[in-house]
Amino acid sequence: MARDRHAGLTPLLPRLFAFARTMLGDADAAHDLVQEAAARALGAVRVPDEQAAYRAWMFRIVRNAALDEIRRRRLPDIDDHAPIDVWRYDDVRIAKITVEQGLAALGAPHREIISLIDIAGFSYSDAADLLGVPVGTVMSRLARAREALLAAIDVSAVRPLKSRHG
Repeated sequence: MARDRHAGLTPLLPRLFAFARTMLGDADAAHDLVQEAAARALGAVRVPDEQAAYRAWMFRIVRNAALDEIRRRRLPDIDDHAPIDVWRYDDVRIAKITVEQGLAALGAPHREIISLIDIAGFSYSDAADLLGVPVGTVMSRLARAREALLAAIDVSAVRPLKSRHG
C-alpha cells in the first residue's frame, strides 16, 4: 500500500535535487537533503492522493528542509563555486555556468522563487500555494528575482578588452 502511495516519488527526484541544489548551492548537501526528504515522505501517515498535490507536498518538504539547513548554517548566501576555465566549454555550458553563478550571487528568497517557477516548473498558482502567499506576490517576487539574476549575470559577464587605441 505504501509503495502505491509513493509511486510518483522517483520521477520527482531529479527536480527535487535541482531545487535543493539551487537553494543550498551545494550538490552534496542537496543530495543528502533530498534523501532526508524522501525518508520523511515515505514515513508519513498522510500522503496526498492526487499527483499535483503529491508533487507540491514533496517540494514543500524539500523547501522546509532546505530552509532549516540554511538556518543551521546561518549563511545568507552560499557560494562555493571554484574558478573554472570557461574556454574549455561550449556555449550551452557557458550559459549554464553563468546562470548558476548568477543564482549563487542572489539571496535565498530570489533563488527560491526562480527555482520553483523556472527550474522546477511550478505554475504561479502552485508556487503561491506552496509558499502560502497570493499569486500576485509570486509574480512580483519572480519579476524582482529575474531582474536581480540578470543584474548579477551582467556584473559577472566577460566584457571585451579595450584596444590600446580606444
